[in-house]
Amino acid sequence: MPTNRRRRRPPNRLKEHFNAMHLFLTGALVLPAYLFQPLLVVRIAQVLLFAGLAHLAGKRIMWIYFAITVASIAFFNLLTPFGRVLVSLGPLTITRGALEGGLMKGFTIVGLVFISLFSIRPDLRLPGRLGGLVARVFFYFERIIEGKKRIQARRLIASIDDVLEELYVPGSVAETAPVERIDTTALGYALMVAVLGLNWGLLLVQSHIDLVGWMTWV
Repeated sequence: MPTNRRRRRPPNRLKEHFNAMHLFLTGALVLPAYLFQPLLVVRIAQVLLFAGLAHLAGKRIMWIYFAITVASIAFFNLLTPFGRVLVSLGPLTITRGALEGGLMKGFTIVGLVFISLFSIRPDLRLPGRLGGLVARVFFYFERIIEGKKRIQARRLIASIDDVLEELYVPGSVAETAPVERIDTTALGYALMVAVLGLNWGLLLVQSHIDLVGWMTWV
C-alpha cells in the first residue's frame, strides 16, 4: 500500500540551551574566522560542523541540493583554468588552481547558509525599528516553512503567494509570535566557546604557520 509520508523535522535542541541573541552572536562571531580560513580541507570540516549545528537547530539538510550547488560552482570555475594541469578531458582542462578555487567558493556559500540556519531563530529580537522588521520577516519565514502547504517547483511563485495570503489578511494588523524567554545554559555557553575557539584557533594556527614560512623565505 503506497504511503506519502513527510520526513519530520528534527527537534530544535539548540533552543533548549541557547538564548536567541547568544546564538545569533555565535554565528556572527564565527563568520570572520570562517571566511578568512585559507585551507580547503579546514573549510570542508567547518561546513560539516555548521551542518551539524543546523541539524541540532531543527533544520532539515537537503544534501543533494547543496552537493549540486558545490559541483556547479566548481564546474564553472574550471572554465577559467590556472595552475598545474591535473587532467584534460577533450576541450576541458582541469587545473588544480581552478578546481580548488571552485570548491572553496562552493563550500563557502553552503557554509554561509548553514551558519544562518543554526544562528537565526524567529524569536530573535534585535533593537530598533529595523530589528522589529527583521524579527517579523523571520516569523513569517518560519510560518511558511512549518505551514501545511508545500512550495511546489512547478508553480513556485503561485504556491508561495498562496501561503502568504493565508498568513496575511489585508486590513489586519500583523502579529508576531510571543517571545519565550530562554536563558543560555552552562552547556550552551560551553558549546558557544567550543565553536568559537575551534574556528578561531584553526585560523590563528594557520596564520602563524604562514607567517613563519614567510619569514623563513625572506
